[in-house]
Amino acid sequence: MDTLTQTISGEQIKCYLESVVAAMEVPPARAHWKYQRYEELVLDYGFIMEPQPLPETIEPGAPQFCYWNCQQLVLADSSLTYAEGYALHAAVGFPISHAWLLAPDGYAIDPTWDSPGCYFGVPLATAWVESVLEARHRIDNLSIFDGNYIERFSLLKDGLPVDAFANLLR
Repeated sequence: MDTLTQTISGEQIKCYLESVVAAMEVPPARAHWKYQRYEELVLDYGFIMEPQPLPETIEPGAPQFCYWNCQQLVLADSSLTYAEGYALHAAVGFPISHAWLLAPDGYAIDPTWDSPGCYFGVPLATAWVESVLEARHRIDNLSIFDGNYIERFSLLKDGLPVDAFANLLR
């Protein structure tokens, strides 16, 4: 996929997220929350990430287990960065909630999909991801964002804490 196609597809993901946010009403009980839904959070903190093929040094993970695949790899390899948000794959045809990794050179790599897609999301600090997983007392195929109901929707109420953001200036 060339850079122009990637940019257009990334913009399609952004437009999709904006339309989801615009279509939903704010429940009165959540009017004081910073975000009403995770699409809004991803729009605020996320950006388009350019993909590259999965390096031969990384084994492909189990299909449909993107969160598990990426969480396990990032906890085992400090050179990788966990990212979560929305992605678009040619075989699916619409943006879906997804996790992927950032290689040390900053490119998105996907151990779950058979070929790279388009990615719009938030790179998260490994130490923060690990602390969330430890506090949940579980490591499974659960999204950090969508699984935030375990933390009583703290990310929607307050946004991401400062220590959640990955330092991409290596």
